[in-house]
Amino acid sequence: MIPEIESLKQEYATQDNRATAYPIYVTVQEFIQVGIMAEGYSPIGLDSEIVNEHSCEGCDQKCDPEPEHCDQDMPIGYMWLDIEFFLTIKGAEEYIKANAHNHGKLRTYVNHFERRNFEMRGLLEALGFKVKD
Repeated sequence: MIPEIESLKQEYATQDNRATAYPIYVTVQEFIQVGIMAEGYSPIGLDSEIVNEHSCEGCDQKCDPEPEHCDQDMPIGYMWLDIEFFLTIKGAEEYIKANAHNHGKLRTYVNHFERRNFEMRGLLEALGFKVKD
């Protein structure tokens, strides 16, 4: 088999799976702004956040220094969005290192292929990748 695939298989089988069942995949996620959140609404996702943001430029109060909270604050929603997919954490971290300047806040997230995703499980198994713990 191609040496690069053998090396990838070795990395895949020996990496920290972060307590996730094999077969796994790694995504790089970016924390993106989804807009102003109306009262009672929130962005989608477990790690989503609402941040009260303020711009003094449009504020009549002209605070100096800018306060922690003001009546002019707007609830801005943020959520994590998958932007790239990898088989290894190492590959995801290399992507972040090489491309962080093109993105905002980034992180890696490990997930598993569902047991009925026969296509990906079959492909990984055919290539000799670890598919069971």
